[in-house]
Amino acid sequence: MIADSSNAAPSGLKINLGCGPSGIDGWENYDWGALPLLSKFPFLRSLTVRAGLLPRGYHVPWPRIRLVDIRRKLPLRDGAAAFIYCSHVLEHLERWQALDVAKECRRVLAPGGRLRIAVPDLAWICHTYLTASRRPTDGARPAQAACRLLWGHPKDERPSGPFARWRRRFIRGHEWAYDEAEMRLLLHQAGFEEISRHGFREGAFPDLDLIELEGHAVHSLYMEAGRERAQASDSSVHVPSRSSRA
Repeated sequence: MIADSSNAAPSGLKINLGCGPSGIDGWENYDWGALPLLSKFPFLRSLTVRAGLLPRGYHVPWPRIRLVDIRRKLPLRDGAAAFIYCSHVLEHLERWQALDVAKECRRVLAPGGRLRIAVPDLAWICHTYLTASRRPTDGARPAQAACRLLWGHPKDERPSGPFARWRRRFIRGHEWAYDEAEMRLLLHQAGFEEISRHGFREGAFPDLDLIELEGHAVHSLYMEAGRERAQASDSSVHVPSRSSRA
């Protein structure tokens, strides 16, 4: 765990990059795109769903978010954040874009601050596919299941009608895949030295029981990276207790 300290990181910011509708109070929730924009207009979102332009699953309450395109420079000063959470976002970016995001995360983290990343685990997908293909069952399509996880949506289905083609415009497919070695390399190239793998809702990070989605648990790779601490002991970041959470 991160060492306790009497002083938290400057301003103690907790940032959730690409939060979607799963952001929580007490965090700065960043997202970008048509759906996050619609989240600010619930009535318009409702009309869009009722008209069939969006699936019913999109008509869910969203947290308060800031419209921030994380592919650009984050709107934070150097060392402003204590924790940055980024779940199932980087795979939707080109690898060079994901590297830029990781570099920005390191820039805005305070000494002792931590970044936690979750992405689909390429090793798990491959293992599951190979296991299923060696023991075929009636009706099973291991390659289809693996491809849908790799691409991030049922890419094999033909859109039926204009509304379906319109809805597909809102889908952000996957651009790259990561196993542990690939993610370690990305984080190392971004300047991180303290890099570790963790399980679902495990690690030196606050609010994981609230912010980490059970639907991602089985097929996800969870990695944390820490910004090196300053020499002065009072620059470290502490993990808030449950009683201190917003």
